Formats: sequence, structure tokens, C-alpha cells
Amino acid sequence: MKSLVSDTTLEKIRFYYLSDENKLSEHDEQVRQRWESAYSMLINQNGIESDVVKMLMKVHDISQMQAYRDVHNCTRCFGPVRGMDRQSLRNMVTQWAIEDYRKASIMNDFRAKDKALDKIIKANNLDKEDTEQPDPSKIQPPVQLLSINYSFLTSEYFKLIDPKAQEALLKLNEKVMALIDASPIAEYKNILLADDTTYEDVTD
Repeated sequence: MKSLVSDTTLEKIRFYYLSDENKLSEHDEQVRQRWESAYSMLINQNGIESDVVKMLMKVHDISQMQAYRDVHNCTRCFGPVRGMDRQSLRNMVTQWAIEDYRKASIMNDFRAKDKALDKIIKANNLDKEDTEQPDPSKIQPPVQLLSINYSFLTSEYFKLIDPKAQEALLKLNEKVMALIDASPIAEYKNILLADDTTYEDVTD
């Protein structure tokens, strides 16, 4: 099967990214820009080729056939989108966009600088809330329930716990006792709090 792009062009573009001194011809540079654009669109469109083809046709004013070729060849050059880690793809696109921004700054091309910044923003979801990070304000602290037997407050083990905890438990006990004293069951308080209370069976 005949390749959709010459291996020479593919190798030139690959070498362009690996070498700081390598320069592309005007034709190869146009091809590189289309591939880079196609790859970025594939990432943003979650790999839906039909949508990317339509976008490429409008952005680069190319035919549908050429758009499909660019989509195919960009994955040959940069690798399959679905087979790569998303964070790695973000980093790759970001680095390309930074390089484009640097070149645009040298040429004083504000439109190209805006496009490069737009790529960086979209690749890193800077225009959206970070869904991977939890919102601390929406996280409720865990609720811990502590069950204390009243006899524990007068036991020898009570003095072994932290002094601040002792103070807190004693204050809580005072509040509970005050509530009981003010309630109709006050007269039964001693019975309710006694651990050794025994009850006799009532028979007819």
C-alpha cells in the first residue's frame, strides 16, 4: 500500500522536533503545522476523526481527502492519541504551543501568539475548573461518635486519658446532669445511673 505521505517528509518533520538547528522547507513547514493542528484537534475532540476533518477543512482551507490524510499522518508522526497517557499528551501539545508562541513573539505576530496561548489553555483545561481536585469547602469532616459509660468517669481508668479529654467529658457530664435534673425523670436519676441496681421479677 502506498504511503499517504513520503517517508522523507515524515522523517524531516520528526527530526525537526529532535534538533534545535534543523529547518524545514516552506512546504514541509505547512505540512508540519497541519499535522500539529490535526493532532491537537484529535485530543480536544477525544479522537473523533470526522469532527477533526471538518475543522481542518475550515481552518486550513483544504479538501476533505487532504484532511483525512493529515489526520492519518499526524498519528504516524506523533503516535496514536488513544494509546497515550492523557497527561503526556497535554505536555506534548503544551511544548509545541510554547515553541509556536516563542516563534510568534520573534515575528511579532499577535494572532499566532493568541492561537498558541489558546492551545496551551485548552490542552491544560485552564479555562475550566479542575475536576480532578476536590473542593475543600465541600468536604465535611468525619463525624466520630464516642460512647462513654457513666461509671467510667469515676473509675481509675478515667485518670489515664488526656487531661483535656477529662475536662471535656466532665463538662459534658455536668450538662447532662443539669438536663436530667430539669426533666420529669429527675427522681429516677439515681436508679438510671446505678450500675449495680438489681430488679426483682414481678409475678401475678
